[in-house]
Amino acid sequence: MKRFLFTRPKPGGLLARAGLLAALVAVSVGSVIDPGTTAAAGLNDKLQHVLAFAFLGLLSCAALPERARWRWVLPVLLGYGLLIECVQWWLPWREFSVLDLAADLVGLLVVLGPLERWQRSRGEGRA
Repeated sequence: MKRFLFTRPKPGGLLARAGLLAALVAVSVGSVIDPGTTAAAGLNDKLQHVLAFAFLGLLSCAALPERARWRWVLPVLLGYGLLIECVQWWLPWREFSVLDLAADLVGLLVVLGPLERWQRSRGEGRA
């Protein structure tokens, strides 16, 4: 894992890593505050999950090596989504939802699937 995280980033990778960190903080904060106080309170909850995890997946793919997509990005971000749901289970204004986890998965697949197909079309196989 050390070799994976501390590899030399591709061009723009440092900016993408900083963006990923900022997005993780924003999603973490947004997932624990009272939902009635957020600007996205009127937006469908599942759509929020899909959009947030698609964005996290996109930033992760920009920040990390291509070989990391399926090996690291998908399981780590799904684990992060599960952690969020576990924290929400303890909050009186939130609740644990398996459907939210499914929406997280959809958001990740919306980004990772096309990126994988594009990479294969360029003649690059999975490393």
